[in-house]
Amino acid sequence: MIKSIRIMKVGDHGEVPGPEVFWMREFNSWVKLSFFSFLVNTDDGYLLINTGLPDDLYLRNKFLKEWAGERCRFGFKEEEKVENQLKQIGLSTDDISRVLITPVQDYTIGRINLFNNSKLYFSERGWFEDVVNPRQSPFLNRDIYLPRYVRENLFENAWNRIELIKDGQLLDGLHVKWTGCHHRSSMSIIAEIKGKRICITDSAFVKRNLEENLPIGIAEDIYECINAYAYLKDNCYTIIPAYDSENPTGELKVE
Repeated sequence: MIKSIRIMKVGDHGEVPGPEVFWMREFNSWVKLSFFSFLVNTDDGYLLINTGLPDDLYLRNKFLKEWAGERCRFGFKEEEKVENQLKQIGLSTDDISRVLITPVQDYTIGRINLFNNSKLYFSERGWFEDVVNPRQSPFLNRDIYLPRYVRENLFENAWNRIELIKDGQLLDGLHVKWTGCHHRSSMSIIAEIKGKRICITDSAFVKRNLEENLPIGIAEDIYECINAYAYLKDNCYTIIPAYDSENPTGELKVE
């Protein structure tokens, strides 16, 4: 059973070109995006969805500057580091029994090496297509989206704590569903609190994607985006887009 969900802002993406967020739209606009981790308090311990950004953002920001300029860069404040946010509520990384990563990118997995007592959950399909696929991404250097120290941690220190998951129940009151759309490792998280389903998804970056049925611009398959929106609208009481800078922080209120 899920007791609560806490939304923690763990960094910013700065401003990104409009077509990154809205497929083939908003060519002359910029959109602010942020990064979040989600702490789920359950009867079976704490589960953390995503761990935040790596300390070293040099390669990522070099890539972003060459692509879109200075406005588009990753960053975070010291107090936004997930370990510091946990400390503020009396927890440490050792208190997290499970970590779920979706999608597999530097901004979700960047601090996974701090969680040495946690089981680590990944999409089975995403693991094979985004992590151990021998083919390099045609769009991004692997050292950017899956830093070397993260790979070493996963394949050496954490190997026996990794669990690959498919669609279905992960814990009592918490389900996962592979959605694709953004990345092959993208899953939607469906959590039940007080009989209502709260859904977290990176298939939508901001609420407008859902409201207008408008796929994200950085989509590996826009039809998967549209299918994800239909599923989420049919099955969720509240949908939280993963990178919407307007997301509330703190404990999520469910009436």
